[in-house]
Amino acid sequence: MSSFNRWSAYGSIGRLTRILFLSTDMLSIMFLIAVFVYGCWLNHNRAQYAELLAPSLYVDVSRIMIIVSLIAIINGIIAVYSVLKELRCLIYSFATASFILFVMLLMGGVMGFVFSQKLVHQIPLDLKMLTSLRELYGSPDNLGLTGAWDDLQRNFQCCGVNGTNDHTVWKTSKWYMHHKAPKNTLPDSCCVPGSEEACHQSEPGSFYTDTCYMLLRTDLLTVMHVAAWLLIVASISILLPALFAAVHARLIQK
Repeated sequence: MSSFNRWSAYGSIGRLTRILFLSTDMLSIMFLIAVFVYGCWLNHNRAQYAELLAPSLYVDVSRIMIIVSLIAIINGIIAVYSVLKELRCLIYSFATASFILFVMLLMGGVMGFVFSQKLVHQIPLDLKMLTSLRELYGSPDNLGLTGAWDDLQRNFQCCGVNGTNDHTVWKTSKWYMHHKAPKNTLPDSCCVPGSEEACHQSEPGSFYTDTCYMLLRTDLLTVMHVAAWLLIVASISILLPALFAAVHARLIQK
């Protein structure tokens, strides 16, 4: 009967810790799934722009979101089995792994905020974009950067960099200089769909008039703030089930 007292795995405290573990673990897994999905989306839809501001910390953040959250989800699922089967060794292993994963997720969140601060105060994104457009776009040795510019202009419906370096900057690029006659003044990615022929001659209304720098900068700041906060919340969420699981393991009498 002593194994069924209040301070046992089958007593009131044991049942409470088990319920608290299961509820917080399920909540943690939900947050981790959100981190995983967002990380996949971020890597798929924004990683190509890394060519424009390399080295790019935000791509590393997206990879951390994908890899660490997936490991943490598996860890959380194994923990449910361990608690239900009262496997103390696995429960303690889960708690230890959760702390390590907490640190990794927290570091990913900090990296996200660091990238945002660097983008605002240190990374000369506009100069990097201007240099890459003028010097590297269209070069056979820089197909990744060329693709990044094309994806950026199509997806954000923009053309050029900013200010005086709007769509007219393309005429100062090596791409334009090396283009054989008849010269296209703008690449296809600047053109409104269906207006390519007029766009190549810079006819008004046939190309995007918004410039790309502020659109890309604002977008990266937004998506990285979301990623950073998701990582911070997820990192905190995995500590609670680890705590309740460790307490429950102490109550198991074996």
